[in-house]
Amino acid sequence: MNKFRPTLWRTCRVIANSTRLSLLNELFKAGELHVADLARRIGTSDHNATTQLRALNARGLILSRRQKMRVIYRAEANREVDSAIKLLKALNVSFQQSLPKGTVIRMATAFTHERRIEIVRALDGSKKTFYELRETTGMSAPSLSRHIRKLETRGFVIRTSERYCLARPENCPGRSLLKLALAR
Repeated sequence: MNKFRPTLWRTCRVIANSTRLSLLNELFKAGELHVADLARRIGTSDHNATTQLRALNARGLILSRRQKMRVIYRAEANREVDSAIKLLKALNVSFQQSLPKGTVIRMATAFTHERRIEIVRALDGSKKTFYELRETTGMSAPSLSRHIRKLETRGFVIRTSERYCLARPENCPGRSLLKLALAR
């Protein structure tokens, strides 16, 4: 069976959204809901809720089923998507621990570009200078600087002396996202 493998950076772009996180949170709490109920619970239009739910569904984070004229959604990983189970579990834990949505979004935005994932993989198990990272990744100095800065401000990379290394985030979504970024 072929597994559907959405890219991590595109999945992170989907979850780095307050409305989508609110929809997921409601699905975790309620189990299953149809679009109109979800829209009402988070204070948005049915059309907007449908659009946002489609994005979550496309990344394998929710499943849907038809019930006559209604579409019912639930927060359940699509088994075709390897990373969805771990990511969905981390998101559920963060909601249960009342982690602010802003924190989850901040963690996700560390990985909304494939080059940042490349940097994290280059640092896996080793410390590297800026020059060594440039050589390993083939990125220009300005691009590498910009991406490292984003990873540093999100708590995934730290600089000690003249070398960069991976940091281990303390919150559940951060740890899970880092593991997914390091998985090949």
